[in-house]
Amino acid sequence: MSVNWRIARDPNAQISVITGAWAVPLFRSNMDFADIGRIAAKMQKIESEHMDVLRSPFAKARVRIWTMAEFIEAPMEPLQGILDEIGQARIRRLSEAPKMVDLHGFGQFLQNLKNQGMHPYLMGDFPVERGPNSNLEEPRKPYLVK
Repeated sequence: MSVNWRIARDPNAQISVITGAWAVPLFRSNMDFADIGRIAAKMQKIESEHMDVLRSPFAKARVRIWTMAEFIEAPMEPLQGILDEIGQARIRRLSEAPKMVDLHGFGQFLQNLKNQGMHPYLMGDFPVERGPNSNLEEPRKPYLVK
């Protein structure tokens, strides 16, 4: 029996997964894109098989799965839930999300993988940026609440 199945069948295990996160180091690497495509296909296959195990009706662990797109859109709730479960005592609520790496261009990176023949579905839906100013919003002005 593989380690994946042993953990998935453990009723005391708590497993939290952000699918597709393995693509970020590939996105940030300066590797040749043909190599990136080959590695990405292999990584997605491994992760997909692992997700099949975790979603199996035989899995008894508490499993929570988010796509990378879902997590990036709203990271606070999943992070707080994980912290609440692993902590012995009730710790104070998170006030802000940890600083994340710049993913500008990640949607185009996924589109390039699609153009190469891969279907990167585990990351969720990332928009393909159009030009340098597509995702720029006007910065919000700070205000004081009394």
